[in-house]
Amino acid sequence: MKGRLIFFVGVYDTLDIFSYELQKEFEEMGFDIMLFDTAKMQQSLTELSAFIRSPVTAVITFNNLGYNMELTKGHNIWDELGIFCVNILMDHPFCYKPALDASPKKAAVLCTDRNHMRYIQRFYPQIPITGFLPHAGICRKKPFKKIEERVIDVLYAGGLSRDFVKNVMPDFQKYKDFNAQEIAEQAYHMLIRNPYMTTEEVIEKTLHMEGISLTENKLCEIIADLHYIDLLAASYYREKIVQVLVEHGIRVHLFGSGWDSCSWIGHSNLIYGGRVSAEEIIGYMQEAKIVLNTMTWFKDGTHDRVFNGMLAGAVSLTDSSIYMKEEFPDQGIEQQKLVMFELGEIEKLPHIVKQLLEDSNWMQQIADRGRMYAEKNHTWKYRAMELEKDLLSSLN
Repeated sequence: MKGRLIFFVGVYDTLDIFSYELQKEFEEMGFDIMLFDTAKMQQSLTELSAFIRSPVTAVITFNNLGYNMELTKGHNIWDELGIFCVNILMDHPFCYKPALDASPKKAAVLCTDRNHMRYIQRFYPQIPITGFLPHAGICRKKPFKKIEERVIDVLYAGGLSRDFVKNVMPDFQKYKDFNAQEIAEQAYHMLIRNPYMTTEEVIEKTLHMEGISLTENKLCEIIADLHYIDLLAASYYREKIVQVLVEHGIRVHLFGSGWDSCSWIGHSNLIYGGRVSAEEIIGYMQEAKIVLNTMTWFKDGTHDRVFNGMLAGAVSLTDSSIYMKEEFPDQGIEQQKLVMFELGEIEKLPHIVKQLLEDSNWMQQIADRGRMYAEKNHTWKYRAMELEKDLLSSLN
């Protein structure tokens, strides 16, 4: 047996699917696994009590689930048990300031964007290990339909967060020395005008432009408070991208929450399916010619939609990032594994899509190369191997 691991599930199916994939891969590698289901808390605590009778290599969790768990008030359970905790963040760390402030002492925080990793290193130096772990895709073993046999021209799966923003806006009155709401408004407009910048970058730059100097702790606090502008910017570009496609005669199958309020949701070229499970989306991708992705404002990372689309045998079409350009350099038409576009050049997107859809043979070549590359480099099997080699092997 290589080691013993605890995984957390039970709140979000979009995160549980990652845990289940890693569980499967680590079991195949020879690890003993316990699945802690927070939806069955009492049963899981009983199972945990039995599991920890033998040494545990690590807890592995996504987005802080179980990361700050306490049985005794004020005492992190993993500190009490002396178990190392690996926290994989699928969102920007500024979404999780309280959780990271209360991090276990023996922990690693892994990020799917290198800017997020640097953010942790800057503002949470007490966390002993930080690292970059790119998103991965899920490969379903079944025959892949050829591009020309697929019934969905373009599939986009992702929500709009505008309606959620009111739930994460801060109490602006607590900022007595400057107008934090005005800072947020300026930063948002700067972000829209400069879609290559990070949210933390524009907030800090706006503060400097207004002559506001803050300590690192206070800066971290206001970035976390104003991070809702990140949601607004991502939603702005998501809506703009889908709308420009349907208005240029391209049929788009759209899934996700928050789109109902769009004035153009009834457009004849749009097929809106609302929110469906993460597993269902993977099934739909296998019927898609093009899987469209927009990053959740990740400027030096990626998203699982990119690799899920490739592994479903579709052409993955995504906005760029520094990491994506490094991983998929422009190698000419005969080496192309996916297609990238720039947020600052959305007006070119309909032409890109129409060119693809008019040439099934070209699309098939891109899809085949992309699928083979993703199968080798960007599955959860590959990520499990990276985790074992680079981190877990040093904990035993």
